[in-house]
Order: sequence, then C-alpha cells, then structure tokens
Amino acid sequence: MTFKVAILTISDRGSQGEREDSSGPLIKEMMKNLPGEVIHYEIIPDEKEMIAEALKKSADKFKADLILTTGGTGVSPET
Repeated sequence: MTFKVAILTISDRGSQGEREDSSGPLIKEMMKNLPGEVIHYEIIPDEKEMIAEALKKSADKFKADLILTTGGTGVSPET
C-alpha cells in the first residue's frame, strides 16, 4: 500500500527565495525508499496562520496520509 505524503518547508527566507531549501528535497529523496508518494511540496513563511492553512490544505485538499514539516525557527520566539 502506498501512502500520500505532503512536505512543508517552513522558512521565511526560503519562501522569499533568499535561501535554498535543502531539507525538503532531501525528504523527497528519502521517500523513494518507502512506500510513499509525495503529492505536495511547498515552502511557506514562518507565520502561524499560513502554517495552519498549509496543514489544512495538505489534509483536506490533497488528502495527504502523512504531512512532514521541516525548517522554521523551532520552539522559540522569533527575534
């Protein structure tokens, strides 16, 4: 059975084209070794509302079985 995967890279600079995303493509490559198909990949800013919307879209519109997130500032306030 193949499962559908969405990958969201959360990065202000990446979403503005100021930084190349290396983790999203690496995750895509790693999925080739699993019974998963990447159905959606997106780079979004590190903004709470946009993250929530991207997660909802991945689940509701794209019907992802698994949503993987990468990037962002981690669990800390932005400076």
